[in-house]
Amino acid sequence: MKRSIDRSMLAALAVLAALAVSLLSSGTVWPTRKAGFVNSVNAEEGCSLKSLHGSYGFFRSGTVPAGPLAAVGIGVFDGRGSMTARQTIRRNGVTTSDLFATPAASSVYEVDPDCAGRGFLPDGSVFVHFVIVDRGREVLILSLSDANTIYGVMRKIGDDD
Repeated sequence: MKRSIDRSMLAALAVLAALAVSLLSSGTVWPTRKAGFVNSVNAEEGCSLKSLHGSYGFFRSGTVPAGPLAAVGIGVFDGRGSMTARQTIRRNGVTTSDLFATPAASSVYEVDPDCAGRGFLPDGSVFVHFVIVDRGREVLILSLSDANTIYGVMRKIGDDD
């Protein structure tokens, strides 16, 4: 059971990592407008735990010590700081987790008013940083797991979820 939870947590982390990397690597937006973007979000929209509510489809990719990693999955946020995720993970060409067979893993998250957030492992350590964009319809993620370079994107599934 703990192994499944760690994998789900890592998947969520990877998704959040990908989102963060995507934002940071788009030189046309961040270097010239970073301060204005953060101020605008705080003044006009802001974010909270409620900004993430419902189901999100995600992908994450990058490298781990064993080689390349790719994953797709579904994360479900309750809007109160808890989430679950299930995913298919391929590490170095080998399936290590199956969206349809591996149990969902649970974790907790927190969100700052500027729409930056973090996900936590059961031991309380941070495993992912993320940024909520488009009023919670998309999340950019970056894994903080040692020796991993994993990033991803989560997109809201449906409107009323």
